[in-house]
Amino acid sequence: MKKYIGIWALAILSACGSNTPGKVTISGTIENAIPQGEVVLERFEIGQVSPVKTVYSDHEGNFSMDLELSEPGFYRLNIYGEQFETLVLDNENIKVKAAGKAGEFIEATGSDDMDNLKEVYAYLDTYQAKMQGINQRFLTAQSEGNQELMEELRAQALELETAKVDRLKKMAMSFESSLVSLLITDFISNKTDEFAFLDSLATKLQKEIPNSSDVQYFAENVEAFRPAVAMGEVAPDITMETPDGEMLSLSDLRGKYVLLDFWAAWCKPCRMENPNVVRMYEKYNDEGFEVFSVSLDRSKQQWIDAIEKDGLVWPYHVSDLKYFQSAAAITYKINAIPFALLLDPEGRVIGKNLRGRALEAKLASIFGE
Repeated sequence: MKKYIGIWALAILSACGSNTPGKVTISGTIENAIPQGEVVLERFEIGQVSPVKTVYSDHEGNFSMDLELSEPGFYRLNIYGEQFETLVLDNENIKVKAAGKAGEFIEATGSDDMDNLKEVYAYLDTYQAKMQGINQRFLTAQSEGNQELMEELRAQALELETAKVDRLKKMAMSFESSLVSLLITDFISNKTDEFAFLDSLATKLQKEIPNSSDVQYFAENVEAFRPAVAMGEVAPDITMETPDGEMLSLSDLRGKYVLLDFWAAWCKPCRMENPNVVRMYEKYNDEGFEVFSVSLDRSKQQWIDAIEKDGLVWPYHVSDLKYFQSAAAITYKINAIPFALLLDPEGRVIGKNLRGRALEAKLASIFGE
């Protein structure tokens, strides 16, 4: 089981809630016992973990500690400074078995929360193993110059990531009254695209765990992930300079299907996707498809060189060379690239982050094969 908590748990202040206090006992056995060895319970707080209680194991490695809880929370068990285990504590006692040596077994059981946590991490282990296999095959294909296999592996990686997000969302909504549902959100990287899910989860958890400060923090901050423009809405206009110093606006392309593409010369995933965008442009431009590229570069020369090297032949390239402080990036709440929206002739969003075969399939559905 992994030994970490993500951004939500680390961003929570320890606070006294109004739940009915509960007494929890954490007990266990350490195989490689250190008599009077420290077993420390720590609480996740803002960007750190803080000690809550320390006990000492006996000659046989047994230990036990009692804790009064005012609310459920995220904790970490630190055994001898060698092993660390994430705990979600509520009103159920926890049993621990550990080797007491770094890199060896450690397991915490006894509660629904820990069962949920085990299920999540078991799935993520499987996902990571599959993704690692794809990455290794991709590197081999890249070294051999096998572009066809590289494209196939990119598609497989995107499909695997999509399946991961779907599975995690189902887990989060299926767990009852569990902070593990909150932890799951740390493994969904593109939270803006999943705002509707996050908002629904916040509502669910507020009903199920109404006095949790963790849940309250999540609910208060989920609005930050609301997308700048939702599916079906008209994309905000963008007006910026081209490399030649002319002003171009996104609205100039009304009447066409437009891929609004945020990228940069320094962005490797963007550069890897560019050949596919070029291929789609060449295939569908005569039928009414355009690309409006917004660069988040800082260097004008690097921007121009990348356009030329990648063969980005469409005329709609703009930038204010302000990196993520670009006016367009701020308007669209861009915090990672590549990021793309597909717009219909009225400027409405009809697709988000369509890459590779997904973009090809969407355009084929519009223009035909």
